[in-house]
Amino acid sequence: MNKICGRFSVNGTFFRLLTGLCAIGALFFTASCLRAVPVPPALAPIFNDGAVLQCGMPVNVWGTAEPHSTLQVVLDGKPLVQARVDADGRWLAELPSQRPGGPHTLEVKSGEDSVKLVSVWFGEVWIASGQSNMLVGLGTAEGGPEALALTVPGVRFVVVPKTTGLPAEGKFTSQDLAWKEFAPPDNTKLAAVAFFFANRLREETGHRVGIIQTSYGGVPITAWMPLSALQSNPAFAWHVEIRRVAEARGRTESKREWEEFEKNSRALAEWAKNPQGQQPIPVADPGLKNSFNTRSPTVLWENMAVPLIPYTARGVIWYQGESDAAGPEEYRLLFPALIGAWRQAWNRPDWPFLFVQLAGFGGFEGKPANSHGDWPSLRAAQALARETVPHTGMAVALDCGEKHGIHPKFKKPVGERLARLALAQVYGRDIASRGPLLTKAENQNGKILLTFDHTGTGLKTSDGAPEVPGFAIAGADKTFHPATARITGPATIEVTCAEVPAPVTVHYAWADWSEPPVTLQNSDGLPAEPAEAEVR
Repeated sequence: MNKICGRFSVNGTFFRLLTGLCAIGALFFTASCLRAVPVPPALAPIFNDGAVLQCGMPVNVWGTAEPHSTLQVVLDGKPLVQARVDADGRWLAELPSQRPGGPHTLEVKSGEDSVKLVSVWFGEVWIASGQSNMLVGLGTAEGGPEALALTVPGVRFVVVPKTTGLPAEGKFTSQDLAWKEFAPPDNTKLAAVAFFFANRLREETGHRVGIIQTSYGGVPITAWMPLSALQSNPAFAWHVEIRRVAEARGRTESKREWEEFEKNSRALAEWAKNPQGQQPIPVADPGLKNSFNTRSPTVLWENMAVPLIPYTARGVIWYQGESDAAGPEEYRLLFPALIGAWRQAWNRPDWPFLFVQLAGFGGFEGKPANSHGDWPSLRAAQALARETVPHTGMAVALDCGEKHGIHPKFKKPVGERLARLALAQVYGRDIASRGPLLTKAENQNGKILLTFDHTGTGLKTSDGAPEVPGFAIAGADKTFHPATARITGPATIEVTCAEVPAPVTVHYAWADWSEPPVTLQNSDGLPAEPAEAEVR
């Protein structure tokens, strides 16, 4: 009996071993069957039908496919380049430079599988980013309704969905990042500044222009900066700590808190329009340590910029700074750091970065003076970046502002001034791109002679008046007094002020909002920059 039991015991062990081996074999068989079906090639979501690819330089194209496989990128049936897929199933190919034009068919092949894009054009690609003035559409812009009625096949665009949260999920689809032709009704989504910029480029170059718009209203510059840029300077340590805490809190709690705050804010705004019934009780702002707060450091960079890297673009146009006007001294450091970080991420050390200097703005009605920050000093920080960071350009918008409107309607001059900068600095056109810049102030027997650069064939006023408003002089007491100014030559202005017998410093348009409006410009109609100069 024992022998029998033992025999069965041994056979039972064998049976269990055999069953286990079969199970393992089945797993391997199942896995091998799954692996036998290769992962088809796919392009990153930013690549879809109607895409504009940069002409005249090598172009990055990337996506996913079967790990360790080799795929081929084909243009109009002609093989261009091969790419090797890494162990994680990711690939990146660099297409050789192409002439402007289209439409083309772009195909990625891997064995019997392929993915194909149609109506692809090679043209001029620019990334448009910043805060609300690079988000506000044509509907409220001067000349905007007329533009919205147009169909402009030469302008195409992508609008990156407004997305927040740390850690970033990065789940955009090709529908999220769909390329659109500038035509009703989709053209309401494109920022007015970006459209006027793109349309002027299209007219001047004859190339199709593609805009990738990634903007968010009411945000500081740090929201658009990678963590590495904030870690590069000890002065930014407090931003790094805020970001660390925000991410550590996680998505679930932060999202609930942020959604409650936003819902309450909308309810308060609606009640303010029609104050009927009981006013909603305000919910406390969860602050920058909330990982969904659009003002939290790095949050927009990680959600709305990283998915675009390394899409090949000719350059960047940027309109931001209103939310940083309370800290212009820090902005002097942050802005160059942002430019450097974006260039490093795209591996373009000389990437053109063109930006808008803050427009005239007198503050919000009913709010205390200067509650909106120090705009003259923020403008000076922007001008410093233009002077110290290579391959940058600054479009002056001083004359395009509204006294109590932080989103001024005069967007066309701003977009076209950015285009002038691009045409002059990037495309090598012989075109004026800067307004008069004060370079020297000399005391000549109680009168101050100012000398300007970038005057074209001569200085003038936009209204033709002989006197030039906007100048002020201070002595050693640093108290500024309005001064009388007259154009005395193609590049000179004479300034006098009886209240200041010993002038030390002269200002031009050194105010949030100038009253009366400033009028100084060059022969090409470009406005003079705000300026501060020591009198010699």
